[in-house]
Amino acid sequence: MSKALSYLAAVRPEAATHLLSFYKHSVQALDDKTRHLIQIVTKTVQGTEAGMRQYAPKALKAGASKEEILDAVLMAFPAAGLPKVLAAITILNDLELLPEVEKKAESEAESPVLGRLADFPLKRMACVKRSSGDLIVYRTGAAGAKVYDRRCPHSKANLCDGTDHGDRVECRVHNWVFHLDSGACVEPGKKALREVPATVENGELVLK
Repeated sequence: MSKALSYLAAVRPEAATHLLSFYKHSVQALDDKTRHLIQIVTKTVQGTEAGMRQYAPKALKAGASKEEILDAVLMAFPAAGLPKVLAAITILNDLELLPEVEKKAESEAESPVLGRLADFPLKRMACVKRSSGDLIVYRTGAAGAKVYDRRCPHSKANLCDGTDHGDRVECRVHNWVFHLDSGACVEPGKKALREVPATVENGELVLK
C-alpha cells in the first residue's frame, strides 16, 4: 500500500475501504497474470518506478514470460511515449526481467583494469561503465579502494543513478542509504552492497 493510500485509510477509513473494495471486486474476472500485466501497462504510462518494480516481478511469479512483460511495456507506447517506455525497460533491466539477447562472440575479453587508482576521487563515489555491468568505485585512500555491484540489494535499482552523499549513496527507489567504506546499510539488519573483489597492481585498480 502506498504512503498516500495509507494516509487516506487513516484519515478517511470509510472512503478507503470502499475504494479498495471496488478495486478488489472490479477485477475478479481477470486472472493474476493478466491483472499484473495490465498494471505494468498503467505504471509505464504513469512513469511510476516503484509500481513497475512491484508488478513486474508479480507478473513473472504469476506465470508471465519475460517476453510478455516487455510486450506489456511496449503496449503503453501510444499513451506513454518513448521516454517512459525506455525508462520502464531500464527498470526491467535492473530487475533482470528482460528477455535474453543473443550475444555476438567478442574478439577480446573485457579488461579487468578499471583504471588508475589515482584517477578516482578520494572518498567519493565513482561509477565505471562496463559492458558486463557498471561498478561503483570508492577510493578509500592512497593505496586502496572498494568496488561494489551497482545494484541496490533491495530494489535492484542502479545506484549509479542514486543520490551521491560523498561517503554514502542513497537508492532513489526506497531511500536505503549505504556506507561506501564498508558497503553496509545505514539501517542495521538490512542487506549490504555486494562487494566485487579487486586489488591494486602497479597503480591500477584491477578486478580479481
